[in-house]
Amino acid sequence: MSAMIESKCACCGETVERIRYFPRQLLTADDMRAEQEYVREKMRRHNRFLHGWGVVCGCTVEEVVDAKTRQVRVCPGYAVGPQGDEIWINDCIVVDLKTGAQDQPCSVRWPCPPVGDMPGARDGNVTAYIAVRYAECFSRPVRVHPAGCGCDETGCEYSRIRDSFEIKVLWQLPQSHLDAKEDDAEWCNKLHKLGAAERRVHQLPIPPCPECASDPWVVLATVIIPGAQNAAGDQPNRLKVSYADCRVLLPTQRLQLLPLCLP
Repeated sequence: MSAMIESKCACCGETVERIRYFPRQLLTADDMRAEQEYVREKMRRHNRFLHGWGVVCGCTVEEVVDAKTRQVRVCPGYAVGPQGDEIWINDCIVVDLKTGAQDQPCSVRWPCPPVGDMPGARDGNVTAYIAVRYAECFSRPVRVHPAGCGCDETGCEYSRIRDSFEIKVLWQLPQSHLDAKEDDAEWCNKLHKLGAAERRVHQLPIPPCPECASDPWVVLATVIIPGAQNAAGDQPNRLKVSYADCRVLLPTQRLQLLPLCLP
């Protein structure tokens, strides 16, 4: 059984270092970890500043109709988190909206209730946000030989770290999404104020650097949970899934087709 570990939140102002190798150098596990972190931090920074964050492909959310409780199914897909982490969902995951339970053991820390308190129903409906974040799993335990004379008992250590994810039910839209919408609106206003001559010579204003996001969540869909039953009184009304709060990150192959697709 794999063990879940927390992912490190990359600090925007942190300086990365790489190992300088030289002959007869004594290398330890800390040196190997520093080598990994250098590459990982560079990739996170590249994703955040050059590409942004959001859902790249897939990650659709649909209601599980034949379930006894309110459940949704998160489909496979790829996303980039607000902190620059890649999130790869490689299989369909069923999530219970009430308990937050999932059917994939390594993708969640159990118990995993929805974050925060459920808000009061408005017009008989409750709004929930299905979100995902990058996470890691320890895997492949191996025996570790004892130090010294070898009289101690042999212990175990996990020998691999597996890239994984965690899906959560949120009752409030993350602050990163609200800030991103505000930043997008300000950038669009600057572009609208440009004159025709500036647009022709591509004299666009330099955008500000994105702020460091404190939360790692990427909202996949907004789910409206109806509280009332139908006319027959035996089955609850269907869930309403919306992607209005889902931040989309268009891949390069789609951006290249925009001039051909748009009128």
